[in-house]
Parts: sequence; C-alpha cells; structure tokens
Amino acid sequence: MLFTPIAAASLLVVLLTQPAGALAQDAEGWYKAHPGMARISKVNQDTHQIVDEFGRTRFFHGTNVVMKESPWYRPLEWMPGVSSFGEQDVQNLHDLGLNIVRLGHSWAGAEPVRGQYNQTFLDIMKKQTKMAEDHGLYVLVDVHQDVLARQLCGHGVPDWFVKKDWVPSWKMFPFPLKLTPFPVDKSGFPSPQSICGTVDWSLSYTSVAVCNAFGRLYNNYDGLGDAFAAYWKKLASEYVETTNVVGYNLLNEPWVGDSMADPTLLVPGVADHKVLEGLWNRAAKQIRTVDNDTLIWFEGATIDILSGFNNVPLGDGSKSVHSFHYYSPPQLSSISTTLSNRRKDNERLRTAGVLTELTFWMGDDKQMQGLADAMSATDANMVSWIGWAYENLYNGTSGQPYSVLAKHYSRAYPAAVAGTPKSFSFDEGSATFKLQFTSDPNIKAPTEIILPPSTFPNGYKVQISPDGSLLQYVLDKRTLALFTSTSINNAIDISVTVSPK
Repeated sequence: MLFTPIAAASLLVVLLTQPAGALAQDAEGWYKAHPGMARISKVNQDTHQIVDEFGRTRFFHGTNVVMKESPWYRPLEWMPGVSSFGEQDVQNLHDLGLNIVRLGHSWAGAEPVRGQYNQTFLDIMKKQTKMAEDHGLYVLVDVHQDVLARQLCGHGVPDWFVKKDWVPSWKMFPFPLKLTPFPVDKSGFPSPQSICGTVDWSLSYTSVAVCNAFGRLYNNYDGLGDAFAAYWKKLASEYVETTNVVGYNLLNEPWVGDSMADPTLLVPGVADHKVLEGLWNRAAKQIRTVDNDTLIWFEGATIDILSGFNNVPLGDGSKSVHSFHYYSPPQLSSISTTLSNRRKDNERLRTAGVLTELTFWMGDDKQMQGLADAMSATDANMVSWIGWAYENLYNGTSGQPYSVLAKHYSRAYPAAVAGTPKSFSFDEGSATFKLQFTSDPNIKAPTEIILPPSTFPNGYKVQISPDGSLLQYVLDKRTLALFTSTSINNAIDISVTVSPK
C-alpha cells in the first residue's frame, strides 16, 4: 500500500492511542486478505438495509449514466462538454466520493433483432462496469425507458416491439394530446423527429398508443413479456460473476399499463399488484435460472403514494430492493413524507428501499433548496440515493462541474457500517459528519466513511466515543476505515464525529 502523508500521520496517531492488539498492521493485513470490493447480495429484513458479504450495512451515494439514443451507451473518451463514461469519468466520480452508478443497459441496444443479442453492445457495457469497479464504484444494472418506444417519441424497447396496427389510425400517437396523430416514416417513427418536441413527454403516457403498448407488455401479448424476461436472463448471465454489480433494476419508471381499457390502474397502488407484479415475477424467474444471488431491484408506478405490491418479486425480501424516485410533480408531498411512506413500504414488504432518481441539476433557488433538503432528509432517514444525472454535473460550455452540484455529491457518509446504524448526518456548512451505531462483535470488517478530499482539503480530525473503541486507518485519499477494537467482545454504542482541520 502507498502511504500518503495523511495516512502516515493517521497511523502514528493510531499507534500512540490504540490498545494493544489493535495495531495498524492488523488493518493493513485485513485489506490485503480481502482485496477488491465486497460482494453485496442480501437485505437485512429486520433493519431494512442492504448488507454486504461481511455483514456490514451499506449506504450508497451515486449518479445515473444513461444513453437514450443510438448507440445506447456513453462514449468512452473524455471530452469537456460531451457526456461520456470512460476512465476519466469514473475517476471523477471516485474523487467526488461517489460509490455507485446506475448504468443504463438499453434493451433497444441489446436486441435490435428479436431473439438476436448484440454482444458488441453488451461487451461495451461490461467494459464500463469493469472500469467502475477499478475505481471503487458499484453498478446498478438498469433497463431504462421513457415513453417506451421510438414510435411513441420515447426510448427503451427495441424497434420491433411496437406495431402500427395496435390502435386505430385516428388514435395513433399522440392522441388525445393532439387530435391529429403525428405523421410517420416508413418505419413508423414520427417524422420529422423534431415533431416530438411539440408534446410534453411526461404527458405522453396518457396517450392511447402508449397505454396500449404498456398493456401488451404486461399482458405478455405475442410473448413480449417473455422477451423482456429473456433479456434479463441474458444480462444476468453476463454479470453473475461480477463483484461490483449491486443489483438488477428491472425497468425504469414503468407506466401503469392500459389505463384506457382499465381506468382503475390510475388509482395509486393498483397497477403495482394488478399488472407490474406479474411482469416482475416473470423477469425474476428467468434471472434466478442463472443468478441466485444478485439483488433484484423493482419499481412501482411513478404515481404511487404507498406501494400497492402484494409482495416483492418471487416473495423474498432478502433478495430484493424497492427502487423509487422523487420528483415534484408527480410526487405531491415533501421528500420527507415520501421517504416516510417508502419506509412503511419496506416494513410491510420486509425489504430495503433506495432513492434511485432525484432532481440533481441546476435550477432556480427553490429547486436548489429542494436538493439541499433532499440531502438532509435522506441522511435523516438513512436512505441511499442516486442523482439524476451525471451529465447534468457539468457546464456544457466550459466542461467544468457546477460547484453547488459537486458540493452536494461530495458529502461525507458511511459507505459501510460494522454494526447497526442508528443515525448519521453531514452538515455542509461546517463540513461536520456524525455517525452513531451499535457495534457487532461478529463483524471483523471495518466501518468505512467516505470523506472526499474536496470537502476536507486540509484534512480532518476524528472524535470517537468511547475512547479506544475504534482503530483508525486511512485506506485511501477518500476513505477512513474504523476497525472495532479486539478488546470489545460485546455490542456497544459508538459515536464518530469527523470535522475539518
């Protein structure tokens, strides 16, 4: 291990203050014996938190990386002002202190011809996933969609999915948002493409054609649900041995289905058990034929207040995570109320929940205050988050990150807790981080706190209570490892405070 001046100073303090048996070389030896990232494949159904292979509770701060048009992946080469996802990008995310990327794996890019997968595309996605692992970033494999298909001014499913004759010609997209359907080219795509900008994409879900297409997916018309599940089996077979894959996010922001045929689907919670649950089970069954361990992340309808699922996919909450978003609208309540509702869902479904999208781009004062409030609320509720989206971090003209967004991304947080976390918080004004947890003497792996260098440019000081309960070890320039002292044989309450020098 390369020792930085900060690391050397920290180890000197450790040697002078820690009890016998808790030596620095023990910490270094642990990391040598456990190289690489910890595998994550379980939810603690009592605490409703994700845990790793060592039993530590895990928390995630990250960003979304999704390409919504051909070639369906972000370019690998870093260019200021161009949204890429390559070596420089993953290094940037590491330096910000992030530890997860929700990486879009477009079905359209993977299966351009029905039944034939584009292995070149999948290999590029695996390369980007490996780059993330090399920089300490977990990946949530996400099948992304917005308004489902190119024929509907959206993206997500392959071009062969939607057929022209599914709805009468006078009800074609975007009816009834516009009474006259859009003209289309010979492939059925709106023409010119710019015409799509004349309708609000979020309202497109209320069009007859979009509702009809989602209904056919959920009802497995022409085996479309089976094709979706088969794609997930393919993805799982590609990633089953990949250490840094934290889960499979089945489908981004699924619409409620054919609400024209069944208006009850518009009642919050109804679509979850009436149409979504069946598709999630269909996909999960296929995933489990090749991968028994990776967590399956599932979403409810975007208009949910409380989840309407009868159960998690395949009924095992220890292998599932409820993936949810917060935007206002469609959410009408505060972020704190939404997080409280999701906690109720977690308790009922006996699983964990992660906020996988929230507004993380520049806006007016109200929006920026909302982002600050969301950061505080997620800490207060001990909820992991993934901001939307990486490309919004940068000024498109200068190629430089917006300082206020970088500041929120660079919060201190506990990436791993060797016990049961009770609370944690980070005050951006004073750059003070606090953690309270109950230790678990059976966990030998360390608690790890992410302390981004940009947030602590002059270093930091650490206060621990009780004194001597934790061994400090600086793993790298952003990570403080805290090993529970070998002299502690029972669970005890421990508090940690980190503040700038």
